[in-house]
Amino acid sequence: MTGCVHNDGASPGVSRRGFLGLAAGAAACLGLGGLAGAGGTSGGSVVIYSCGEGIRNETQMAAMRRAFPDYDIRMHYITTGNCAARLRMEGASSEADIVMDLEGGYINQVSDNLEDLSDFDGSIYCEDLRDPDGRYFPFSRESACVATNDDVLAGRGIPTPVSYQDLLDPVYAGVVSMPNPKTSGTGYNFLKSLVNAWGEDAAFDYFDALAENVYQFTSSGSGPVNALVQGEAGIGLGMTYHAVSEINAGAPLSVHVFEEGAPWDVYGSGIIRGRASRQAVHDVFGWLCTEGVRIDNATYVPDQVLVGVTPEIPNYPTDIAYADMTGITDVDEKMRLLERWSH
Repeated sequence: MTGCVHNDGASPGVSRRGFLGLAAGAAACLGLGGLAGAGGTSGGSVVIYSCGEGIRNETQMAAMRRAFPDYDIRMHYITTGNCAARLRMEGASSEADIVMDLEGGYINQVSDNLEDLSDFDGSIYCEDLRDPDGRYFPFSRESACVATNDDVLAGRGIPTPVSYQDLLDPVYAGVVSMPNPKTSGTGYNFLKSLVNAWGEDAAFDYFDALAENVYQFTSSGSGPVNALVQGEAGIGLGMTYHAVSEINAGAPLSVHVFEEGAPWDVYGSGIIRGRASRQAVHDVFGWLCTEGVRIDNATYVPDQVLVGVTPEIPNYPTDIAYADMTGITDVDEKMRLLERWSH
């Protein structure tokens, strides 16, 4: 049986271009929730929780169908925060066999529920992305940016911002979209980058002020760029690869990195505890962490993951100045900052 993608918790306003395939995948999986609960009971069945979005999931599924035509591979798309919460709750009894592209801080939160990966080769990944405990492998290094819809800004007579402080100007009221750090790894990356750059109190004061101009805090990192493409926002704090994919599809967007640098994080994949002994799970995970990573890296997110591999994508910045993300995978720090964000 061929696999399919199930959309669990996607943000509203999905782009009609690069992210259209997700809706088709979800429609093909009506009733998947009941079926996926059996993931692991059938020798050739593999269930994946993926925090990758849209066409990235579809691309992985299409390649896996070709690689494993006899396996029943099923994929749930779940936002990062919801995925971590579900894995914490379900533990080793999770309906998933594999978690894919989960943000580093979140995957560290659930690492006790993941298998030791010593059977696989971790030396192929950039050293700064590796999990010292060997519970997950890097799937992507994702950077973020401040993207603008140049037509929207020009139509409203609004200047292009060149700094975070610019975004506090009342002229941008109702024009800004940002992911919610509570549910989005991308949103947390912006928060953590400014905490590191300015200090915690100054960063939180900034986001309190910015909220006055934010028309929507989205549940996932794709939301702001989707809003830009649909003309609902003029400025989006979002994922660089998503903005670039829309630029390459003809959208009037621009990518900006401010003085503090581009927020970034490692996103990882792992096997749920107790599942690695199943051949189908072992095979699919081994493929995802080699060929799957190469496909995603070369097609969507070219920030370096694999040693000696530096793919290029049209319009993707090649001179990104990365932000100081010290402590980005520190679980306790993340929980503390998100608790403060909630209040």
